Amino acid sequence: MSLSELTSLQNTLNAAIDTFKAELAAQNLSEPSLNTSKAHPIDDIAYLPTPAMYEARRAALASLGLIKSLIQSPYDALAANTWMVLEVAGVRLTAEIGLATLLGDSEEGMSLADIAAKTSVDGLKLERVIRLLITQGWFREAKPGYFANNRLSNLIKKDLPGFALATYMNDLFNKISASFSEMVNHPDPEFRKNNDPFHTAFQLAFKTNISYFGADGWLTKDPEEAIKFGLSMGAVGPTSDPGVIADFAWDALAQGKDAIVDVGGGQGTLCCSLAARYPNIKKFVVQDLPETRDAAEAHIASRNLQGRVEFEAQDFFKPQQRKGKYLFVMQRVLHDWSTEAGAKMIKHIKDVLNEDSCLLIIDTVIQPAVVSSEGTELNKALQSLNKNVYQPVSPPPFVPVDFGEASRIQHQINVALTALCNSFERTLPQLTEMVELGGMKIKKVHATRGWASITEVVPA
Repeated sequence: MSLSELTSLQNTLNAAIDTFKAELAAQNLSEPSLNTSKAHPIDDIAYLPTPAMYEARRAALASLGLIKSLIQSPYDALAANTWMVLEVAGVRLTAEIGLATLLGDSEEGMSLADIAAKTSVDGLKLERVIRLLITQGWFREAKPGYFANNRLSNLIKKDLPGFALATYMNDLFNKISASFSEMVNHPDPEFRKNNDPFHTAFQLAFKTNISYFGADGWLTKDPEEAIKFGLSMGAVGPTSDPGVIADFAWDALAQGKDAIVDVGGGQGTLCCSLAARYPNIKKFVVQDLPETRDAAEAHIASRNLQGRVEFEAQDFFKPQQRKGKYLFVMQRVLHDWSTEAGAKMIKHIKDVLNEDSCLLIIDTVIQPAVVSSEGTELNKALQSLNKNVYQPVSPPPFVPVDFGEASRIQHQINVALTALCNSFERTLPQLTEMVELGGMKIKKVHATRGWASITEVVPA
């Protein structure tokens, strides 16, 4: 007799937690806690979990999310969703007043009266916000009326990348989300069906007729906005970089090439990380708009990689200037644009490819949310994993193909891209359509320990 949905998910959760704890112990790491102000080693943005640990975490998050939905009253779930916007605003508020920075590493915390005095915020109002956030794992109450940091709130201290995400990006999408329903269900049918970057919730919210991205876009016209956006992405993009760097044979594919060329490479984060990891790869080129040169060269210099990583001005909508034995990379670029615009970028690279060059697309590949009562039990799937080479496990019974809650950020980004620039993360058929429209074909899709996949693309 097959197990019930709830029992099956409980078994998956138990197996996932047991594996997660065993992997921590194998690395001589303590179990993480929300009842301390100290960060845990796995909180480091560059930390890469083992294959078993990564898969156990995905399965645990998926199971927890589904168990919560099974157990919770649907009316409570709806109410919590309705008022979730206030939790989002609460995180932004605490970041803006510097609460996490003020609390520091104190284990005992700070009294509400002292917090109010130092931030000039009404203590009673702030108390309500903090207690709401505590229910979701933000901050902690060390003793009645005394509040302290924990693993989550540590991320929004003013000197960390999470601060820009919790302030600038939080505020940006708070404004855009208020216009998202109007965008999708606009009274003008022409607006509704338009897929260009000029008919979005961003234009509605900010009352502008320019796009957010692009050579003449919002970020280009306002360098300060571009800096804030870049800092925000410093808490998002790099979370996938460790897996992208470790779970693909970069050194083998780059062998014999003149350089790795990151088209639309921004500040050069990926190239610098690859250069540090693979000393045998001698040259990297970061291509982007001229406005990003200063930031990119500053980042390259901060990593002491000026001799191996260089910046080069290149508009990815213009013909590619590099012709030779190159490994071209497009990371988090195509998802900002329509299928037709992305195909144009791909074609510019296809035009300079030869038998000694190729293209890698690094983006999320959206998986379906189909659920089956069949599947391999998590324990058996984890036991079959290669400890040194990452390969994702198939979903256990009653866990969606996309692992549900574990893929929440990918789906959030997918909707965020729609609201911001009328683009989206692609399913494999949608990615295939764009690639083929650009005159190329997909050779192989490689999963990584992160939200990004690496797709090898070759001329059709």
